[in-house]
Amino acid sequence: MRRSIAIMAVLTLAAGACGDDDGGDGGGPTGEEAAGEEASAACDAWVAATQAIDIDEDLEAGILALEDFVAAAPDDVASAVEPVIPLLQDDPEVALESDEAVAAANAADEWSLGNCGDVRLDVEAVNFAFAGIPPEIEAGRVVFNLTNQTQTDEFHEALLLRKDDGVTETAHDTLAAGLGGPLSVDTALAALEPFELVGGALVEPDGGDSQDAFVVDLEPGEYIVVCLLHADSPELIEAYFAGEEVEGIRHFDHGMFAELTVS
Repeated sequence: MRRSIAIMAVLTLAAGACGDDDGGDGGGPTGEEAAGEEASAACDAWVAATQAIDIDEDLEAGILALEDFVAAAPDDVASAVEPVIPLLQDDPEVALESDEAVAAANAADEWSLGNCGDVRLDVEAVNFAFAGIPPEIEAGRVVFNLTNQTQTDEFHEALLLRKDDGVTETAHDTLAAGLGGPLSVDTALAALEPFELVGGALVEPDGGDSQDAFVVDLEPGEYIVVCLLHADSPELIEAYFAGEEVEGIRHFDHGMFAELTVS
């Protein structure tokens, strides 16, 4: 689950063509085709890296995927990401909170936002609700771009959860049933047991300027996008993420969720 979040913007990859005027022997890919193959490889590697580091907590696999990303990504993006790799190898906990990690996430997520999704969903967090999430989408690679458009001073997260096969209740009812007890990260994680955590984003309360994006490969199933942060998050966010129990109710209880079917 993400703790440090980068600000996102769209960065479109310009692929240049470079072929002989006489057509050559046709034995290799054109410059445009090669650029497309490199972009596809970079996207695959970034999805694998974020899955390994953010979701699976498999640092070794994450580092290998980051190395693949650096090898395939455009030079400016690769140069921003490459410095974080030795830091992760040396001290992962410090590395993930470093300026280098923020810069790497900024560059990679900006690039992936414009290049890696078959579908792009621009999702707004607005006054304890999500706007921009359709009730149904097709399976495939999807880019979620979250912005904080709320009129309150709240942090918001968007956790994308896939309900386990065989669970008969709706995603909302399944999650609600597990969220009893005090407000804490531990109780939230316990409630996620009937789900697979697929991706997530966190945006700050800064007048609509805070963005975060993530890219995921979605398989068919029932999903829910939800904010499990507590109300009054500006005052309690540090205590909450530090593992303390906090008072109040969750944004989910205010109605901050959206169910969707992937077919």
